[in-house]
Order: sequence, then C-alpha cells, then structure tokens
Amino acid sequence: MAFNYDIPILELLDILGCQPNPDYQPDPRLPALLNDFLSRAYKSPLFKTADIWTEHPAWTSYEVLEERIEEDREYYEEHPEELEEDDAFGPFFKLPKEEWPTLVENYLEIGSDCAAGVVDFGIREGDLDQADPVVYMLHEEDAPTGWKQFAPNLTGYLKYVLCAILCGESYHTGQNVLEKAGWTYTACEKPADAPMTPCVFDLAVCCGYDPDTKTVLAILSDTQWCKAYQITKGD
Repeated sequence: MAFNYDIPILELLDILGCQPNPDYQPDPRLPALLNDFLSRAYKSPLFKTADIWTEHPAWTSYEVLEERIEEDREYYEEHPEELEEDDAFGPFFKLPKEEWPTLVENYLEIGSDCAAGVVDFGIREGDLDQADPVVYMLHEEDAPTGWKQFAPNLTGYLKYVLCAILCGESYHTGQNVLEKAGWTYTACEKPADAPMTPCVFDLAVCCGYDPDTKTVLAILSDTQWCKAYQITKGD
C-alpha cells in the first residue's frame, strides 16, 4: 500500500467519521488546530476513553497547585516546623501566586492519562498564541516544577492521542467503535518507510492513509514493543 503520511490529522478524523460537531463552542484561548480537533472529538464515541479532554480545558496548572496548597495552608501556618525544606510544595507556600512564575511557568491542561499513574498534559500559557505549540507533561510523582516535553508540537500530541485510541494502548474503544461502523482491523508490521514522530521516553507514533484501499495506518511504539494496524473501510 502507498500510505500518505503527510495527511493532516483533521482530514484523518473526517475519514474516520468524526465530523465537526456544531454544538462545540471554540475556546478563544486555544490554537485553531486544537479547537478544530476538539470540534471533531466532542461527544464522539471514538474519543470516550481518550487522553484528551474533549470539552474545553477547565483549569491551569496554577489553579491545581493553588487548590492543593489551600488544602494544607492552615495546617502549615499553625505548624511551620512541619514544612520540610525539601518539600516540593514548600516554595509555593512561601511565595504569593504573583511570584510563582519565578519557580515554574503556568500550563493550560488539555488532557490526562492514568495508565501508569496520573499524567497531565498541557501547553504553556505563553505558547497558546502559537499555531503548533509544544505539549508538556507532568507525572503525579513529579514536583510541581517538573513539567517536561511530551511531544515536539501539538500535531505530534494529537497524533499520539489518535494512535493510542486506534492501537488500543489502554482500551479497545477505538476498535469497538470502528468495527461497528464497518471498518476492519488487521495487525501488521511497521512499514520501513513510516516516519515516526518521537514523544517522551522513546514513545513514537505514526499515522497515514491509503486512499486507493481506504485504509488508515496507525502505529504506536517504544523500544520494547510496537502496535501497528491497518484499518480498512468496508464497501
């Protein structure tokens, strides 16, 4: 098969039957690409268990951090000796919120994953005016300052979201929904020419489409394993 690996992610969603939902209201804070993606994912059964929030992002990392600190503030104000010097939240107790940018930037959180502990995905607030900004992640075991790059850009993150659904990284939602809609799943080897988009921790993804056979290719891999599927639309 001759797969087009340059097919835009939005066009791929259209092919899979995820058309823009007229009930979705664009969020003016978000890059156009993310709004367009969410308009197709909004209330779509394909995205029921996805690692992206299909409604508007509800909070920022500062808001999550502020809630955590307020839960413990009264106790530590009464028992300051209990606040250990190496406590990752200590500096945030000691500084007003206006000075938190000296410790860590603020992120608009756009999704989460619970496969190996809770991981939040976000875009730096200062990058939201970019067309295709970097996407970062924070694991629940990390300090609040521990945000690290997850994908080189928003396009790479959205490819990961789609490939995780189609390849059944954590759930079989994608396969169940698409097979009911007349698509056929076939496990395959990763094509040698497949251009993999690198993500965090050696995770990599790729997707493509062959219009002649109406086949979507989805690949999700790391150094230990690889899941690859050809997903073909029946006549």
